[in-house]
Amino acid sequence: MVVRGNRSPEYYREQVFSLTNLPTLPIIATEILRSSHEDNLSVNQLLPIIEKDPPLAMKVLKIANSAYYGLKRDVKSLRHAIIVIGMRELSNVAISFSVIKDLSHDIGGYHISWKQFWKHSVACGYVAQLIVDELGISTRSNIYTFGLLHDIGKLALYRIDPEGYIEALEFEKYNKCSSCDAEKEIFGVTHSDVGWWMAEKWKISEEIKSAVGYHHHPEKVSDNELKMYAALTQVADLVCNFRSLNFGSECDFSIPVEAAGWKILQQEYESLDKVDFESFVSGIEDELKTIKEMVGLLQT
Repeated sequence: MVVRGNRSPEYYREQVFSLTNLPTLPIIATEILRSSHEDNLSVNQLLPIIEKDPPLAMKVLKIANSAYYGLKRDVKSLRHAIIVIGMRELSNVAISFSVIKDLSHDIGGYHISWKQFWKHSVACGYVAQLIVDELGISTRSNIYTFGLLHDIGKLALYRIDPEGYIEALEFEKYNKCSSCDAEKEIFGVTHSDVGWWMAEKWKISEEIKSAVGYHHHPEKVSDNELKMYAALTQVADLVCNFRSLNFGSECDFSIPVEAAGWKILQQEYESLDKVDFESFVSGIEDELKTIKEMVGLLQT
C-alpha cells in the first residue's frame, strides 16, 4: 500500500509531538479531570475553575435558565446553577465548552462539519455515562470524557494534513467503508493511533488514553479494567451511529452483533447476556432523546 508521500507511522507520531498548531488540552478541562480523579470535585472546587472563564460562566447560567430545566425563577448565580444542573452535569458542560472552544480555534475545513463532529463527540460522552449508570459500573474516572475525546485523532489528522484528511473522508464516502479503513488507506495510520499519541502528549490518564486509542479494537487491551473502558467507548460510539448521531461516516450502521465491545460488556454483565443490541438501544430510547436535547443546549 502506498500512503501519502510514503510516510511512516513514526512520521505522524513525530508530527503530533512537534507541531505547534495541534491543540492542547484546556487548563479548565485538565483541572476538572484531575479533581474528579482525586475525588476532590466539590462545589467549592468547581466554582473557582468556572469563574476563571466568563464565557463558560455565561453558558452555565444560560443552560440553567433554559426551558430544559423549566424553572419559574431566573438562576442568577453560579452556585445556584450548580444546584439546578448538578455537579456531574456541570462538570460535563464545563469540560465540553472548554474543549470545543479551544480545540476548534482557528480551524478551517469548509468541506467538513466540525459542528457535527462535536455533536457526535458530546453525544458519545453522554451515552457512555448513560451505559455506566444502566449497568451500575462504579468508577472514579470521568466516563463522559471518554466519549468526548474518543475521536480527537480525527481533528489532529486534519491539522497535520488537511487535504489528506478531506481525501480520506471522500474515500470513506465513495467506498462506504469505515473511517479507520479510509485513514489507513490514505495515511497508513488511523485516528485511533493519532488519538493515542495526542493522549500521550497531553499526559492524561491511562483510562482515557485506552478509550481514545482502542475504542475500535477494545479486545486488544490487555488490562481488564482498561479493556472495559475501551469497550464502553466503542458501544457508546455504536449507539450514536445507530441513532444517526454520527460524524462523516457512510457505513451501513447495522446491528453490531460481532462488535468486540458489545461482546466484552455482555461477558462482564449478566444483565446484558441475553439482550441484543437493538433491544438495548430501544430500552434507553427516552434517555437518548434527553441526551439530544442536552447536546443541542451545548451547541447554542
